[in-house]
Amino acid sequence: MHPHKNPRPPLTAKMVIQAVGKVLRKSKTKPNGKKPPAEEKKQYVEPEFTKIRVLEFDLKELVVLPREIDLNEWLASNTTTFFNLINLQYSTISEFCTGETCQAMTACSTIYYWYDERGKKTKCTAPQYVDFVMSLCQKLVTDEEIFPTKY
Repeated sequence: MHPHKNPRPPLTAKMVIQAVGKVLRKSKTKPNGKKPPAEEKKQYVEPEFTKIRVLEFDLKELVVLPREIDLNEWLASNTTTFFNLINLQYSTISEFCTGETCQAMTACSTIYYWYDERGKKTKCTAPQYVDFVMSLCQKLVTDEEIFPTKY
């Protein structure tokens, strides 16, 4: 991915907040109307950790490997969780970032190009670029050689 400068208007805070609210409202109940089972408590979303900046906190304490968990299992679990959270986050803005409104993948006035497995450079819309990235990540996360699900 080689960057090139190209300005584009940013998403407004209101647009992002509305999208996040819409996704959160949809995710509170299952289609059958029942609430999902209580999830395991996650330290990284607890108020005591979210109120402070990472610079003010010992990051090693937040990501410490529990004694009874295998390192590879911990890495796989957290990698797949991270992938799912990124996927959810992108879904909140996907209705605002379309091929028409986001004609190129840009960040901080930089255009990004997709390079396929043969090294071919492709300029694509932001939704196409994100789809390429997420498809590649999905392929890796579901690869039994990389993240085995059976003993």
